Amino acid sequence: MDKSFPLSGFGSAALHAGHKQDPLYAHVTPIYASSTFVYDEAEQGMRRFSGEEEGYIYSRWGNPNFSEAERKIVALEAFGLKDEKGNELQLKALLHSSGMAALSSLMISNLKKGDKVLSHYSLYSGLEELITKILPQYGVEAIITDLRDLNKAKEAIKANPGIKLMHLETPANPTLKCVDILELTTLAKEKNILVSIDNTFATPYLQQPFRFGVDYVFHSTTKFLNGHGTAIGGVLVGRDLAKMNGDVTKTQRILGSNSNPFDAFLLNLGLKTLELRMERHCSNAMEVAKFLAGHAAVAKVNYNGLETHPDYAVAKKQMKHAGAMMSFELKNGKQAGVDFMNKLKMCVRTVSLGTAETILCHPASMTHYAIPDEEKEKYGITEGLIRLSVGLENIQDILNDFDQALR
Repeated sequence: MDKSFPLSGFGSAALHAGHKQDPLYAHVTPIYASSTFVYDEAEQGMRRFSGEEEGYIYSRWGNPNFSEAERKIVALEAFGLKDEKGNELQLKALLHSSGMAALSSLMISNLKKGDKVLSHYSLYSGLEELITKILPQYGVEAIITDLRDLNKAKEAIKANPGIKLMHLETPANPTLKCVDILELTTLAKEKNILVSIDNTFATPYLQQPFRFGVDYVFHSTTKFLNGHGTAIGGVLVGRDLAKMNGDVTKTQRILGSNSNPFDAFLLNLGLKTLELRMERHCSNAMEVAKFLAGHAAVAKVNYNGLETHPDYAVAKKQMKHAGAMMSFELKNGKQAGVDFMNKLKMCVRTVSLGTAETILCHPASMTHYAIPDEEKEKYGITEGLIRLSVGLENIQDILNDFDQALR
């Protein structure tokens, strides 16, 4: 892409940003399925290892397919944003083999023995286990409180001077609870606490956390960014370029949590249609939420686009649209949910989210099964809760399938 031609639309950036012309003039960047890269002479290899010259060395350290996805995601997260000096916001992204790999790089590169990480209820179960079971073995403590209440956030920070990182997930998985990014980031910065945020549910099309001053943004690229359920991946995007190029890159390389060329290739294809897909996801989701909220068999719908959701105002403040994710409970509890899911004819019963198809799962026994029962109840992950990722099908077909399954 010619950088002298500024792109005015997010969809154009999703298509063109990050792409560099292939040396053999392939339209789409080929899959660089090579473990190593060669040098014109020995001295060139030396310069690359020392950092004097840019270039690829070994695919655990970088690959053209990774680079294109990283540049494209940076362009989308920074789209239209400026830094403190009024210049285009500069970010750095590192593509990982999975979302959990990216979260591990985030935590390990920013926390050491004696440090604490502050977070809130209703987190993705993998992160929950990482910060409450794995990191404590290495002297890092997790402080979990209701960060939707600013006073509780202030109390936690005051009582725990060792907090170095505040990690947010908004909307949260699977209850769709939202926290105020600007409010919490402002509070954290007063105490020199780093802020990271999981932007998986929202995507940069609906929410740009760097607008509110956060330090890191994380995505499970497996979900909406890929959009087709074809590849596992995760990305960590950071504002501090020196830190990202230094400690975070070193951590990723030492852990061996790099992506692979084929999954990165698939991610790049998916990213091109992100805007179009999210528009359809969102319009479908709003119709589904209204349908469920008005159905006699449904006890509760968790969707930030409904004014009945307690975090409706917060979501509206920081998101372009409430998104494609929701959860709901049927009046007769778990068995009613099981019966409903088993009667579906078109919509798909599986874990994960953000695919082109509408998919549903039972968090308490699937995605969040490892969380203790008392914690699930505290977080609102009840036995009757069903998580729903609304897909791209014609809306009437989704509603018809739900209608017949609820009878």
